[in-house]
Amino acid sequence: MLFVSGLFYACVKKKTYSEVPEVEYKDFMPYTGDSGVLVAKFTDGNGDIGVGQDDTTKTFWYTYYYFDTISDKYTAYYNWNNNDTLRVGYIVKAPTDSYKGKPISGEISVKLQQYRHTSQVKKVKYVFYLLDAAGNKSNVVTSPELDVP
Repeated sequence: MLFVSGLFYACVKKKTYSEVPEVEYKDFMPYTGDSGVLVAKFTDGNGDIGVGQDDTTKTFWYTYYYFDTISDKYTAYYNWNNNDTLRVGYIVKAPTDSYKGKPISGEISVKLQQYRHTSQVKKVKYVFYLLDAAGNKSNVVTSPELDVP
């Protein structure tokens, strides 16, 4: 019996992923008061996702788009202070277990303090990407149209 289970384990292939991280949209959960959570799935071939506990480097970036009923299209929220579209960075912390140099996959849950600029907005989208420790930028993902309360 031990031989059979050992043989099965030896035949299982390890997953391989690109060393450039890949992300995909998973979910969005709006909460009362316009806060919410954006959930993304990720893979990375060498496990260099996230930063140490004391590091404040932002590695997950997103841009918020809202459906403008006047123009009848999605518009990126504009930051007048920076004279540019608002991009928000989020610090992804690395897990404490040893995974560096190994293929990994998982989920990132990003807490949004305010997922829209006014409660009159009823449809939003998010465009996001992830950076790894080597500076590799993942694919850029656009969430589906999200109807919000």
